[in-house]
Amino acid sequence: MIDFRYHLVSVIAIFFALATGIILGAGPLGEEVDKTLADQIPGLREENQQLRDQIVALEGDREYQETFLQTVKPALVENQLAGRRVLVVTLPGADEELRDSIQVDLVTAGATVSGITTIQPTWTEPDSEAVLDELAAQLVDSGTTLPEGDGYDRGAAVLAGALLAQPDAASDEVDAEVIAGFVEAGLATVDLLADENGDNPEADLAVLVAGPPPEDDPDRVNGTLRSLAVGMDGAGNGAVVAGPATAAGEGGLLTGLRDDSEVRETVSTVDSADLPSGGITVVFAAAEQEDGGAGHYGKVGTTDGALPELSAEAGQ
Repeated sequence: MIDFRYHLVSVIAIFFALATGIILGAGPLGEEVDKTLADQIPGLREENQQLRDQIVALEGDREYQETFLQTVKPALVENQLAGRRVLVVTLPGADEELRDSIQVDLVTAGATVSGITTIQPTWTEPDSEAVLDELAAQLVDSGTTLPEGDGYDRGAAVLAGALLAQPDAASDEVDAEVIAGFVEAGLATVDLLADENGDNPEADLAVLVAGPPPEDDPDRVNGTLRSLAVGMDGAGNGAVVAGPATAAGEGGLLTGLRDDSEVRETVSTVDSADLPSGGITVVFAAAEQEDGGAGHYGKVGTTDGALPELSAEAGQ
C-alpha cells in the first residue's frame, strides 16, 4: 500500500527537478541558448527579406501578365462570335462581377447578348421539383419536347426553349408568356436586351456562370443545375458553363458536369474564368460549341488544355 512517506518523497523529487531546471536555465545553459538564438537572428532576417523580395517579384509578374492579357484580349477574340446572339445565365451563388466580365468579353468578340437570366436559389430547393414539373406541363409549347426525367429536367427544357433557338430555325422572339410563368413563381428573373429594332429574338448560344460549391447537399443541388446546362445546350446551338477554380474542385458544378460521361460530350466547361485568360477561353469555347464541338478547359483537374485549339482566323 502506498503510504504518506512515498507521496512525500515523490513531491520532494518533483521540486528538486524543477529547481535544477531553473538553475540551469538561469545559468550556463540559458546563456548558451541565448547565444544560439542571437546567432540565428541575422540569418533569419536575411531569409525573410529574400522571401519578401520574391513575393514582390511574383506580384509584379502577375500584374504584368494580367495587363498583357487584357491588352491583347480584344485582338484575340475579335469576330469570334460575330453575328451570334448569346444568353448569359447566372446560376445561384455566381459572382455578378464575373458575370459582367464575361458579358463584356462576349460583346468584344462580336456577340450580341440577348439577355441576362438569373436562376434563383429557390430553383434548387427540393420542393421546387413539383412546381417546375407543373409549370412545364402548363407552359410547354409545340416547339419543345418535354424530356424524360424529373421536374428539374422538364422545367429547364421549357425555360430554355423560350429563350433559345437553333440558328437555322426561324428567328422568333422569346416566349414572354413562358418567361413570365417562371418569374412569377420566383424561380428566375429575366432581363431581356432588345436589338436595334426593339425586338427580342431568341439566342443561339448560352453561357452559364457558376459559383463555388454549394455548402449544403452539393450533389443534389448540382444535379438540378446540371438539368439547366443540358436544357440550354439542347434548346440552342450549345452551352458553356464557366466559373472560378473552386467550381471545378470537390463538390463543384463543373466537376459534376465533367464527371458525367454523357454531359461532358455536349456541354463545355471553363474553370478559372475569373482570370483574364479565362474570359478568352469562354469566348473560344462558345465558338467551338457553335461549330458542334465541346471541351473542358482550365487549370483544375484533367482538362482538354487551357483553351480550344485556335483556328487560323483567330484574332483576324
